[in-house]
Amino acid sequence: MNRPADAADAAALARVVDRLGDEGFGPALLAWLAPTLRIAHVTAFRFDATLQVRVVMTASTDGSAIATQSARVYGGSGLYRHDRLLDTMRQRASAGDEAPAIVRLRRADIADAAYGEQLWDRFGLVDRLSALALLDGHWTALNVYRDASVGAFAARDAQRFAGRCALLLAVLRRHLAALRPPTAGGTVPRVAPDTAAALLGQLPVRLSPREREVCALTLAGHSREGVGLALGIAASSVATLRERAYRKLQIHSAGELFALCLQHARPASERGEL
Repeated sequence: MNRPADAADAAALARVVDRLGDEGFGPALLAWLAPTLRIAHVTAFRFDATLQVRVVMTASTDGSAIATQSARVYGGSGLYRHDRLLDTMRQRASAGDEAPAIVRLRRADIADAAYGEQLWDRFGLVDRLSALALLDGHWTALNVYRDASVGAFAARDAQRFAGRCALLLAVLRRHLAALRPPTAGGTVPRVAPDTAAALLGQLPVRLSPREREVCALTLAGHSREGVGLALGIAASSVATLRERAYRKLQIHSAGELFALCLQHARPASERGEL
């Protein structure tokens, strides 16, 4: 017979799977991990080839905005360059080692004053465990945090986290894949935000300034949650703005948006208008 704790754990994991690809994934993941690891926050970051960071998921206990706020500071201030994760990525890339890694960072380990004060002391963080791996060609980190109310992770906590590392990375990979709008040719090409804004400016349909911002960040490859973090709005607001823009443009996906922008970026003679 299954123990009640095992049944509760399985039910919580099932809720994580049910929320793959939507904004409820982060809170569901936190709800699954929190009882055993006693964590306060969870985040996920993805790094490009130059190790520029993009926030892809955040969640905090009791619905607080601490994970979102700290992630915004982490990605927007440049302080992430002092993160131990980047050293690990560089070392692994140099060695050709693509195996997942568990990286721990405690407040006492942080040498850079600004990084420690603005990202840890400000939000009451004391310890972090990260599952770091190459997912679909991008270094991706799934992070869980302890705050001062609970204290640092014990050795058994790190072992529990490591034991779930493969499963955590698998569900995160599925979640990120589900966030990407499908297109006939596969993935949606990404363009720089300023290029995307210029392309959107050539469309014959007028979008509101906020709708253009959402569409530009979508073309730049940001998830719905990532767009929300960049603009300081809720993911649900991003979905509403995106849907409104797509309805005006009579399209249904980011792939169609990219194709429409390319169509109107061509000279009028090539579009058959002369």
